Amino acid sequence: MVGTEQVTRLRILISVNVAVTVAAAGFMLGVYLIALPHTSLLVLTGLVAAAGVTMACGLVPLRHQNVGRAVAWWAVANWSIALVAALAATFAWPIQMLAALLPAVLATATATGRTLVGYVAVSVLVCTGAVLLGLLQDVTGLTAATPVGLQVAILAVFTPPMAAIVGLIVLQNGLRLQGALDAALQAQQELREQAEELRRSRARVVAATDRERRRIERDLHDGAQQRLISIGIGLAAARSTCRTDTDAAMAELEVLRHQLHVAHDEVRSLAQGVYPPVLSEHGLVEALRSAVDRYPLPITLNLTEVGRHPSDIEAAVYFCCVEALQNAAKHSRANHVRLALGRDPTTVWFEVGDDGVGFDEVVAVDAGGTVNMRDRLGASGGDLQVDSSPGRGTVVRGWIPI
Repeated sequence: MVGTEQVTRLRILISVNVAVTVAAAGFMLGVYLIALPHTSLLVLTGLVAAAGVTMACGLVPLRHQNVGRAVAWWAVANWSIALVAALAATFAWPIQMLAALLPAVLATATATGRTLVGYVAVSVLVCTGAVLLGLLQDVTGLTAATPVGLQVAILAVFTPPMAAIVGLIVLQNGLRLQGALDAALQAQQELREQAEELRRSRARVVAATDRERRRIERDLHDGAQQRLISIGIGLAAARSTCRTDTDAAMAELEVLRHQLHVAHDEVRSLAQGVYPPVLSEHGLVEALRSAVDRYPLPITLNLTEVGRHPSDIEAAVYFCCVEALQNAAKHSRANHVRLALGRDPTTVWFEVGDDGVGFDEVVAVDAGGTVNMRDRLGASGGDLQVDSSPGRGTVVRGWIPI
């Protein structure tokens, strides 16, 4: 896609070149009328003016962002006038050499591949032709008829502007390339930083996974597993008691039934922390409603149905919401909490806010819970934003692309 800045630069360059060409035609017409009424000079003046009009035609395609066609018009005009002027006024070959090279210099910023090679090749050929025509012949006799002082004056007046145009193009190309290089280096640095953050994030995820696995093992061993072993021992004792004392056996079985319910609740609570069944069965809205059933603070829900999504996306959003709610309950000293969930065409987003004491945003960014949430979201291409300051509460916003 062609950039507006590139079109603007090209428009300025063509306009300057047109102005110099028109000025040259006017200057030659003045010389013809005042000092040198040579027919070849009048013809050359008309050709230079026609070249200026051809250059100006290159401004028309720029209205439609057609840089290639604009450069083509401009290049043909410069090449033509370089050959014709060198043929008619041989002393002007240094100026025409610069005019012949202009398209090659500009093409380095506007063309690529074979097109660029073509511009460079034609410019070199035209430049060589202009020099040879200027040095080896004087067919029209215009040079011989032009006083040496006038020749020097023409070269002194028009060589600097043409050289300045070449220098301006080179400078603009250099600045553009430098800007592109700086942008590439910055992008490389950002990629390096992202790769390093990804490495640290993976290490944190692995460490968190190991901690979670050990917690589950510990909870199973110390909780449900021990309770189930106890129930098994109790059932064996109840079977023996049943032969001698039915009432005592029934009472013992009632106790064991209660313990079984407790074991069931412990296993369900453990499963809820790993991946809640309601999330896989009914989606995010119902899972979040279930998660706040026994929330210790007054809470306002604004949960928009977001549809079903891959399990990793739903799990990331769910656990980040739960963690943000838990952080608010533990640390914010808030009177009220709000939870919002929604989606737009490209993301699923959530927001957890409270009216608590807040904290410094630097602390928020470095807090362990915030890092865990950011890692969860980042694994699916999302991100997290924390907005907080002392005395005005905390807002946690997260989003994941869908």
